[in-house]
Amino acid sequence: MLQLFVVVVLLTPLPLGSVYPWSWGLLAVGIGALLGMWCLRLLARTAALAVPLTAVWPTVLPFLLVVGWLIVQVLPITPEAWHHSAWLWPASAFNAAPSSRITVDPAETIAALTRLITYGAIFWLALQYGRDRRAAKMMFKAVVLAAVGFSLYGLVVELSEIRMVLWFPKVTAIEDLSSTFVNRNTFATYAGLALVCVSGLILARVDGRMANTDDFTDSVDRGIDAIIARNSFLIAGWLLIASALLLTHSLGGIFSSGVALASLVALYAHARGARPGVIFGLAIGAGVLLGAAVVAGSAGWQARFDQALWSQPDDRGKLALLALQGIEERPLLGSGYGTFETFFTHRRPPDMEARYTKAHNAYLENAVELGLPATAALVAIFVSIAVRTWRGARRRRRDAIYPCIGFSATVLVGVHSLLDFSLQIPAVTATYCLIAGIACAQADPSLPTADRRGRGTQPDGQPHYPR
Repeated sequence: MLQLFVVVVLLTPLPLGSVYPWSWGLLAVGIGALLGMWCLRLLARTAALAVPLTAVWPTVLPFLLVVGWLIVQVLPITPEAWHHSAWLWPASAFNAAPSSRITVDPAETIAALTRLITYGAIFWLALQYGRDRRAAKMMFKAVVLAAVGFSLYGLVVELSEIRMVLWFPKVTAIEDLSSTFVNRNTFATYAGLALVCVSGLILARVDGRMANTDDFTDSVDRGIDAIIARNSFLIAGWLLIASALLLTHSLGGIFSSGVALASLVALYAHARGARPGVIFGLAIGAGVLLGAAVVAGSAGWQARFDQALWSQPDDRGKLALLALQGIEERPLLGSGYGTFETFFTHRRPPDMEARYTKAHNAYLENAVELGLPATAALVAIFVSIAVRTWRGARRRRRDAIYPCIGFSATVLVGVHSLLDFSLQIPAVTATYCLIAGIACAQADPSLPTADRRGRGTQPDGQPHYPR
């Protein structure tokens, strides 16, 4: 069942990032079925609870609070004073139900709630399966392998100038690589997540080889051998994914990926006991390396920088102001999760011609839809994952790279959410939840290795705590 779970998650980029209802609906059904099968195995005692709920309550509690609030937004049982003023407008404008409620569009909020629960289920299953170190390594390698395939497809399409996304003509960002995604920025985030995974795997292998000797010259030789001779597949995968990422020309995606890679190197060096100066130098070196790759990359960079600095349209600023107005109007209740497009349609300024379905800032968009308290709970989920993986990286002696990868992946999506809406794309969020679940499972060295009864034991009968 583990292999089936991984395949279901890693195929989400194939149908255009699973942005359409039929594709994310299939994902929801598939993950729901797998979760049900896991629960049945747990009840039949053929599977163990590898990571107990109490170990991850700082993540689970805010998640349940957000889910509970979304249910409240949809139900027509709340006080009328809480209901959105749009319910006083013609019902046909919002596909309105007979009775009003907090959300301006119950159908959209229910759809968003379904996706959120699906992401939570992916995280939970990855958390349980990822406690086994061999399964964790296999899943991280599978993420890299899938990303190599999608990157290779994107490179072939881009270099051959086919200008297609699967069998659909490309209508946006025609000169930029987007692989099977509609938007190049969302593929950049996906590629960045995979780049963090493959970089972590390479880093751990090189460090493991270099740590087997105290002689500096021999240590360097072992490191070079580990990079060139023993990691050829990972190095080739790194180059393919990095090339695809650069050819997206997504400034936000590449910037956030660079920050994530720097945090990966810095945290892993810190976990291995490096001095602060070494950590700082490695982080700066990672950033300089990525910057050099950007400068040496595609000729399209000059146009992208010019557009960003001089001729970028100010619609994003207007969107931010519009979102702030929406927050000010309903700071506690929100307009309903997943309803930003409806909110924007009926609040669009006269001087803004384009139609936007996203705010291009996930924090502002969530605050408009959820209200400030629920948005704080949603952000707390990611903060708890970052804290758990950061602490795990510092406390683990073996496999510290796994929580480092989870921390850096959280940094990536957290930074990019300031600039775009990649986490609203199911393929990106599903991949992140898979990575985060594995990393959180590997973050706590005090959890026992579970046998079929759910308890880890040594030959002498004492609890076994892997380090």
